[in-house]
Order: sequence, then C-alpha cells, then structure tokens
Amino acid sequence: MRIEIKDLEVQFNRRVVLSIPELSFGEGRIYAIIGPNGSGKTTLLKAINLLLSPARGKILCDGREAAGADEDSVIRRRMTLLHQSPYLFSGSVYQNLAYGLKLRGMKKEEIRSRVQEHLKLAELEHLADRSSRELSGGEYQRVAITRALALGTEVLLLDEPTANVDRAHTGQVEELILKQKTDYGRTVIIATHTPPQAHRLADEILFLLEGKCAGPTPENFLSARVETRSGNKFLRLSPGVEFPVRSGPEGKVQVSLDPDKMEIIPAPGPGENPGCLSGTVTKAILERETVRLTISGEIEVVVFISRERFTRLKINLGSTVTVTIGPEAVKIHS
Repeated sequence: MRIEIKDLEVQFNRRVVLSIPELSFGEGRIYAIIGPNGSGKTTLLKAINLLLSPARGKILCDGREAAGADEDSVIRRRMTLLHQSPYLFSGSVYQNLAYGLKLRGMKKEEIRSRVQEHLKLAELEHLADRSSRELSGGEYQRVAITRALALGTEVLLLDEPTANVDRAHTGQVEELILKQKTDYGRTVIIATHTPPQAHRLADEILFLLEGKCAGPTPENFLSARVETRSGNKFLRLSPGVEFPVRSGPEGKVQVSLDPDKMEIIPAPGPGENPGCLSGTVTKAILERETVRLTISGEIEVVVFISRERFTRLKINLGSTVTVTIGPEAVKIHS
C-alpha cells in the first residue's frame, strides 16, 4: 500500500505538534523515523494509522482518502501499529498470536500454521504454552513484535520495536523486520532512537525535529545523558566517553556531533582524558578535498578531515586513532 501525506497538521490543545507539507511511503520499503524526544515520531505513526484527527491536511492510501469511520476501519485493517509499550492479553503466547488472526476470519488450520511459522522465526517455540503474565520484559516485547508481524498486514508501523529487547535478541528482531520486506514485500515504518539501527534496516531515513521534517539526518546522531557533578555539566556518550558541556537538560538526551569540529590524532590517547574517544578507522571515503572517516570504538563516529591532513598523518584502514570532542562540536536536541 502506498501512503501519501499532504499538508498535514496535528494539534494538541491548539498547539501544533506535527506539520508535514508532503511525504510519501512506497510499497515494499523500510523507512526509519528518528529524532529527539517530543519530535513527533509517535504522533506521525498514529496519524498514518488514522488514529488521530488532523487539524488540516489528508492522508491518502493507494490514492484514496479515508472518509468516515467505516472506511477508516477498512484501511486500518491493512496496517498494524505496534506501540512502544504494547499490551498482551492474558492467556498463552500461542493464544496471543492466534487472537488477531481469528478476528480476521482465518481458518483454524491456517491460524495454527501462521502462528507456528512466526514462533519458529522468532525462536519463541519454547514459550508457546507459557502465560503472557510469566514472561520477562524482553520476552514480552519479542512476543508482542511477533504477534504484530504474524498478522501479515501490508503496512507495519513499529514504535521503538527493540526498546526493551536485550542486545542478544535485538539482531534477531531486526532480521524478522527485514524479512517483512525481503520475503513478503511489506512496507515497514519504524520510529527509533537508535541511528545505527535505522541505518541497518532502512531504505530511507526521515529526521523529525519539533514536529517537522528537518532534512537529512545529522551526522553522529546519538543518545546520551547529561549529568551534573560538583556544579559542572557533563555529557556521557558511553561508560568510558564523557566530556564537559556548557548547558543541557538533565538526563537522557539526543545529540549530534559536528564531524567538522572534531579533531583526530594518530595515536591512542589516555582513556581517562575527558572528551577523547579511542577507536579504529573502519572506513575512509574521499569526498573532493575532504576525507570522511568512520571511527569505531565504544561508540561509532564520523569525522571529516582535509585530504592533506589525512595524508600527512598517514592514517590507514585499521589505524588506531584518538578523536577529541570539544563543546563546540556538540548540539543537544533534547
């Protein structure tokens, strides 16, 4: 199903929270929506799912605008929205996956086949008879995702699908999401706080800021925390990477690091040095007179340096370098 948004505006308490002049989602592609907290990611998913009444504008599905509750319901049955905090019914895992299929009028044998197929794909067969109330947090989220995928709708709207999934199973969930496109030709739209996940999965990435499409995704868009110690603020990107910042709200934030304003030295620096990240050069791409370097350490960042400096420092793939990150390189988005 092709989805088109035209001149859309959503308001809460007369405040505009989403304003998108034009946007389209094609069939059989994966789209990722990223942006800071409050940027409108979840609101956009709900609007696409026809769960919100926009102040103006329209959403077209295969060229048709929904007109009335009955038509909204018909279109919505062609989509599945997985909320960030999904709810499982009481009963077994098997019953949870089967329930939505039963509502759609599938025969008992078809339901059994579909449920078993998706339990196997998600490696959840051993949980088929377990009560949903006995699942761990990670198991609960994986079952909810699998239930959404098992419905087999044309469009999947996934709000932070791996937010509560441990690292060991995140890759497994991402494989399931990719299969929706490669094996079934479905359209998948994901809201995520994790830019690396967006790049792993998506054919196209949309960056939202204050309810508006903000153009290309900023380089080095990362999750971080702002902490105050002894009256000074620090931005913590990972357990071993933090540096002082001039301002910022306390707690979890999203930041972007300007690749033009970070420095590279061709040797590992002291790990305890504030604002330093040691890592390995994993990519080097020549862009006219600039070299785009990808440095992988505790976190992965992109840094731009001049072609002349790249040559002079004798940096190669596999070189160990230190990236210095000053306050001028940091932009806090929330």
